[in-house]
Amino acid sequence: MKVRTLFQKDFTLLIVGQIISLFGNSILRFSLSLYILDETGSAAAFGGMLAVSMIPTILLSPFGGVLADRVNRKKIMICLDLLTSLVCFLFLTQLGTSQIVFLVGSVMIVLSIIQSMYQPAVQSSIPLLVDNRHLLQANGIVVQVNALANFSGPILGGILYGFMDLKVIIIVSAIAFFISALLEVFMRIPFIKLESNGRVMNTVIMDLKQALTFICKRNPVLFKVLIAVASINLFFSSMIIVGLPYMIKIQLGLSSQLYGIAESFLAIGSIGAGLSIGFIGKKYSIHHSYVFILLGGVMLLPIAFVSGLQIEPIIAYCVICISTFLCVASVGIFTIFAQTFIQTETPHEMLGKVSAVVATIVMCSYPIGQSLYGMLFDRFSDQVFAIVLIAIFIEILLGIMTKRYLTKLEVKPLTAVNE
Repeated sequence: MKVRTLFQKDFTLLIVGQIISLFGNSILRFSLSLYILDETGSAAAFGGMLAVSMIPTILLSPFGGVLADRVNRKKIMICLDLLTSLVCFLFLTQLGTSQIVFLVGSVMIVLSIIQSMYQPAVQSSIPLLVDNRHLLQANGIVVQVNALANFSGPILGGILYGFMDLKVIIIVSAIAFFISALLEVFMRIPFIKLESNGRVMNTVIMDLKQALTFICKRNPVLFKVLIAVASINLFFSSMIIVGLPYMIKIQLGLSSQLYGIAESFLAIGSIGAGLSIGFIGKKYSIHHSYVFILLGGVMLLPIAFVSGLQIEPIIAYCVICISTFLCVASVGIFTIFAQTFIQTETPHEMLGKVSAVVATIVMCSYPIGQSLYGMLFDRFSDQVFAIVLIAIFIEILLGIMTKRYLTKLEVKPLTAVNE
């Protein structure tokens, strides 16, 4: 039977499970970090918990991708949601013990490991549940859910932690994950079992090697698209993430509250990209998606302008917020096009490992870029406009280079997924 609509049963259940998993995981991890802050009074412990809990997601995502190709994705999601629920209940029994810092740290790492296994299963399931005509819009919805979870999760976690006891948050989270697992029971995801040589590590190594070979050698255009996305994070997104607090708090001398509002425009920009992709996808294709890289660079010009002139701080602040939204939305649209292209070019039996390797490479570009721009903003603190102009130049150059191979690209014809 052909899937003719986007929000058919299986895709809807996938998104509902994604919402519960991402929001629940984000709220729970932030609430646990706040609990540590209250228990220890240490900001370093609070920040350290948040940072350490992200490491497994980056390191283990490729292994999650291998798992997503080797094991029924539906069973992966069900088992991981049930495991998260069980971890929550087990943690409840240990609250109040003397080793609470170690215990919370262990739980947050476990949650991060679960997330590193859960996300590749979700990402690799999308092309199997919707046809290519709806794939762009489906990826836009997933981007919206991710952005909302990253933005709203800590906010909701802080609010809930302020009004509820931690035990209540954990109990509600455990029940929510259990409900998510029950819903996923009714979901159908096509699965073809792959042959294995019986040795786990050899299988993992061979699968990851196969994914890297496919990306780097068998499909050179896919590799170039991946490099474009990673470069955007390295030279463009990292500049905004590092430069935003520096320009607002140091250069303009504005409050932390105003910085917090400005930072929310990063998430709003990603959400805007997801919301608009359905309309934009009707007018543009992957062949012309380079336009949004160029547009993202152009939208940085107002930030370079206000950072180089003596302008009323609140006016400069408003310009920075609006430009940030437009920049992030523009490059976000290209990223959705790129993700959709990678999915359509990847054989179904390799979707998990390829998407996980792509995600890992993209994630690794963030800390490198943030470290680079951290040094630049420290070294050239009185020439912020020059740093922004460099980012603009690189972004436009990247857009021009991307145009050279995207306009000549041959993509697979639109087909429907058969169940």
